[in-house]
Amino acid sequence: MKQIIISGLLILSIPCIGQTVTKTLKYGGTYSYGDNVEKGRIGTIYIYPETDSTILFYIDLNRGAPSYNTGYLYGRVIIKNDNGTFYTKIDPAENGCKLIFKFSRSKLTIQSIEVNCGFGGLVYADGEFKKISKKPLDYFEDVEGKKVYFKTTKPEEYNKD
Repeated sequence: MKQIIISGLLILSIPCIGQTVTKTLKYGGTYSYGDNVEKGRIGTIYIYPETDSTILFYIDLNRGAPSYNTGYLYGRVIIKNDNGTFYTKIDPAENGCKLIFKFSRSKLTIQSIEVNCGFGGLVYADGEFKKISKKPLDYFEDVEGKKVYFKTTKPEEYNKD
């Protein structure tokens, strides 16, 4: 009888395993646009499901030839109905960085509302990013080549000066 009760409890607990990210898991993975920096803009964004309502992202952008200006950003977005908004203010004297995230089945569309994101000249995040991998990575490599693990390094810690 004890075995039946224990087995029943184990079966009931299975849906709870990983429940904290079940709703955002579908967004996880790698998205990109552009494929040749010599011909135009390129960008990659890594999405990591953090909780049932939040994702972490790292975006790496390049304007392309001839300047090859770059931009990168690590942050958190609250997701509701396949949409989310990221906001941060780098310089108190200027406008902030506000990005709208819209997820669909195979792409992520980003629209800039405020563009002071700390990117290089004429670098912006706007565009349609095609989903190229459904598997969320555990880490990203930042511009300095350092591995940053999503699970252990939160954006607030990473972005400290």
